[in-house]
Amino acid sequence: MPNLKSVRPVDAAIAVIAVIVLALGAYLGYSVWAQNRAVVESTPAARAVASVEAEVRKSPNDIDARMRLAQALAVAGRDDDAVEQYKAALKIKKDFAPAIAGIGFLALQRKDYAEGEKYFRRVVDILEPVHKNGPDAQLESAYFYLGTALMEQKEYEEAANTFKKAILLRRDASDSHYALAYTLKKLGLDEKYKQELENTLLFDPKMPEANYDYALILLKEGDKAGAAEHLRTSITAAPGVKLPAEELAKLGPFSERFAAAKAQSAKNVKAALIEARIAVALEPENVEALVLLGNLQATSGDKDSAEKSYNAALAVDPENAAAKAGLEKVSNGQ
Repeated sequence: MPNLKSVRPVDAAIAVIAVIVLALGAYLGYSVWAQNRAVVESTPAARAVASVEAEVRKSPNDIDARMRLAQALAVAGRDDDAVEQYKAALKIKKDFAPAIAGIGFLALQRKDYAEGEKYFRRVVDILEPVHKNGPDAQLESAYFYLGTALMEQKEYEEAANTFKKAILLRRDASDSHYALAYTLKKLGLDEKYKQELENTLLFDPKMPEANYDYALILLKEGDKAGAAEHLRTSITAAPGVKLPAEELAKLGPFSERFAAAKAQSAKNVKAALIEARIAVALEPENVEALVLLGNLQATSGDKDSAEKSYNAALAVDPENAAAKAGLEKVSNGQ
């Protein structure tokens, strides 16, 4: 399945779940509760729970306090207790979309996708009738999470249609575009899959998953240089992931690509450019390769790319004479 790392709230009322779970997830993921209760009770999450519990005891019908307590409990890893607070909020205000979304969100987190689908369908049913034309962050996020639940259950056609609805409300949502791309691939719609990956990269050029997937398409099409560059972007954005690095290594070694680029530079600039782009993707901080790439780009008339290559070389070696000379030429329009 696609690795949709971005977690988006339905609205501000559950935003803290997305933000704090990501920020503190590793810190709060210890298992010393039974061994050292005092340590656990002194954590930020536990203190937050205790603080909001006091608010709820004081004002049990304060829906905002109930929501804050649910969020604090979720961050502390007490999902069942969080669900109870969301349900308590629903007793105060029936069909309160943020509370329903909170329960659905927790269901998705524990991979109970059918349960998550049920709750996000309910959120959509509540929000759709009152939606006006124009952006609607709550409804857009509800579509996104509903689409995710459907996708995880392999209901790809309905998931695709749901992601499309989310995109209509927020066209720059790269995660929705990427999820839609994944469902289109599963439906065998290869051209539309490629188009949605391009849309994803338009709004998030560094997304590692989309860069890797797009690189595989380019490899099939024979564009090794383009593929190498997307693989390098994927590696840089997610250095711990093995697949992009393994795929890029297949296009090496660097020494052969660099030697081929130099050999072709005087007689076939187009062929040399391909080799130089791959060489730089393999070793992005190799100053000699960056300067050669800049020279080839300048020769081919791509001054903007040449300037970027020379600047990349100077970022590694600020005193490199060849990079300075090349940059001066393209800056002067030569």
